[in-house]
Formats: sequence, C-alpha cells, structure tokens
Amino acid sequence: MSRRLPPLSALPAFEATARRGSVTAAAEELGRTHSAVSKQIRHLSEDLGGDLFEKAGTGLRLTPRGERLRRSATAMLDELGAVAEALRAEQDDRFVDLAVSATLASRWLIPRLPEFYARQPDIELRLRMSGPQQLRDSDFDVLLSYDRLRGGLREADQRPLGQAAYGLVCAPGYPLEQAAPEQGPEGWSAPVRLTQPNALQTWGEWMQRSGVALRSGREEVHAHHFLALGAAVAGLGVALAERRLVTGDLAAGRLTAPFGFVTVPDGFRAAVMPRARDRRSVAALLDWLRTAAGQGD
Repeated sequence: MSRRLPPLSALPAFEATARRGSVTAAAEELGRTHSAVSKQIRHLSEDLGGDLFEKAGTGLRLTPRGERLRRSATAMLDELGAVAEALRAEQDDRFVDLAVSATLASRWLIPRLPEFYARQPDIELRLRMSGPQQLRDSDFDVLLSYDRLRGGLREADQRPLGQAAYGLVCAPGYPLEQAAPEQGPEGWSAPVRLTQPNALQTWGEWMQRSGVALRSGREEVHAHHFLALGAAVAGLGVALAERRLVTGDLAAGRLTAPFGFVTVPDGFRAAVMPRARDRRSVAALLDWLRTAAGQGD
C-alpha cells in the first residue's frame, strides 16, 4: 500500500517551532538557520494545504490544523527517538574498549581471547595499549592491570579480579650472588637490574614485601616491560615479573624465579569508567576475567 506522507524532513523543524513558539528558538535548537527552518515549515504548510501557524504577538501559535499535526508529529518523533536510542545502546554494548599493557595483552590476554569469544560471540573487545604513557579516561571503558606495585588506578572504580604474584626472574645460571654476611642474611647482588619507565619504585616495594634485599651494579631501563623480560631471558639481567607473564618461560626453563613469588591479594584488577558501569558487555567481560584470572592460581 502506497502512502502519501508529508515531507518528513520538515517535521523536526515544525515540531521544534511548535514547542518553542518561535522559528528563531527552533533554529537555535536544531543548529540550523532561521531561513532554513522557515522554508521547511512553509513547504510543509503548502503540502498539507493550509497554514500551520499564525502570528501571536512577537511569536507564533498553532492553528487548529497545526495542533492536530503537532500531536501526531510529537508522538511519532518521541517514539522514533526512543527506538533510535535503544538501537544505539545495543550497538554501543557490542564493543568494549579495553586498556591493557602490551606485555599483559601479548603474554596473557590474547591467547585466552578465543575462549572469551566462544562464550560471548556478540561482544567485541577493542584493545587500547596503556603502555608507559597514561591514557585519557575517554580512551577506554575498562582498564586491566596486574601492576598493583605501581598503583595509579582510581580506587572508586576498581574491581578485583584475582590475586597477583610478583617475583624476581632471571636466566638459569645468571650471576646472582649472596652478599657479604655483614649486609644481612637476605642480602643479594646482581650485576644488572632490569626495569621499565614509571615502574622504578616496584623493586623497592617487592623487596619490602619479600624481605629480600637486592643490590645491583647498574639499572637498565627498557621502554616496555616485555623488553625487560626478553633481556632477562637473554641473560642480560634480573627482572621483576608478575607470575602470569612468565609462566611459559618458567615452564620451558628459559627463566627461573630463585626467590619464588610474593602474593598480593586482589592485585589483579580492573578499573571501570563510570559510563560503562551498567553495560551488559562490561559485566560479561569482568565475569570472564575473574574466571580466567583464577585459573592457575
């Protein structure tokens, strides 16, 4: 069945003018010129065969036929707007922007993503590399972090996912030596200590938690944590690592953890931005991360 509809593109201009009582106010609301709104209303009036507005002092008021159209147009635009918002929300809920370090992404998260997508095929993760430079809040919905020794996440937005465990790792046979007795029974020395930007204080935090005092001849700073871990595998120094990041290297014998790992309860966690707190996709991601984080603890 064919429909003889009025010019639909003119209805927002008509409805805004009817609601605001002024072409000028309607044009400002719609971000259009006074002339463009007037032209659309005139075109709509001509199509429907009569005036829709009449002068009322310095403003406009609806004619009886204009009032009939307003009731129908307002209801239609309200319903259309609600449907559009629902559709946009469904589309927005499909994607989650997840900020994560390149090391955690490559060594732990990405190998597990097939399991996530098998469970949640309608959700797509868009990874944002957090790296040494801090992301803006607008760049991500969820920030995933194991680096509780560094801190920096806003406490109000944090969601614990599981424990973290930190330990010194080095290549087998790396010259890690116990220091002279006068330095204490837990004193050790290493030629080179490996670290990365914004994480220099993590060594001090680890030594306090583990009770191991470590001296080094020099400190070598790498741009990314995975580079420091690669240097440790190559026998270039000792690095500090969260256990999840080096499980494969430990199992293959490429690295050893001579002092074991210090557990930090709830050290593996996420920060959820306020705009993403109530989204179904974010809740599903966090549930899966809790399960994945607990595997192997």
